[in-house]
This record gives sequence, C-alpha cells and structure tokens, in this order.
Amino acid sequence: MSFVLYVGENCHDCKKVCKTIIEMQLDIPILNIDKGNKPPMDLFIFPALLTEKGDLKGYGLDIVDFLKDSKNGAPRLSFFKRIFRRMRDC
Repeated sequence: MSFVLYVGENCHDCKKVCKTIIEMQLDIPILNIDKGNKPPMDLFIFPALLTEKGDLKGYGLDIVDFLKDSKNGAPRLSFFKRIFRRMRDC
C-alpha cells in the first residue's frame, strides 16, 4: 500500500515522524502543506498519514506505531534509491 505524509512548518511531531521514515528507509513521500502541497481533505492535526487514495491512516505520533507494524505494509526504499539518497546527502 502506498502512503503520503502531510506535514506543516514548526511541527515538532512532524520532525519525529519524518526522522522515523528516514531511519526505517521507507518510500513515503513527505509533502509540506505550508509550501503549497494540498491534501485531498481538510487536515487539522499534523503530521497526517494518508493513502494515495486519500484515506486517513493516522495522525500525530501514532503514525510511528502504525509504520512499525509490519501488517500495514509500508513500502521500503529499494537498494538503488538508498544508494542515490546517500550520495545526494553527502
């Protein structure tokens, strides 16, 4: 299943969830609504994890537990994406 994470500026919990996504090497796009990315529904709590179809799967720090549960099938980065990301970050 494919997910999208919506975050906002100056959001403490957003930073924690983003850090978890990076540490777990998940392939989940992170979109910042304060930079013009519009979610498919009105969101009042951030971060918010939605499916690509727009279904809400979690919000706040509950997203970390959701992603760590292997039943939810969060997509992992491929070997090549991990290599390119490391090269880019150097």
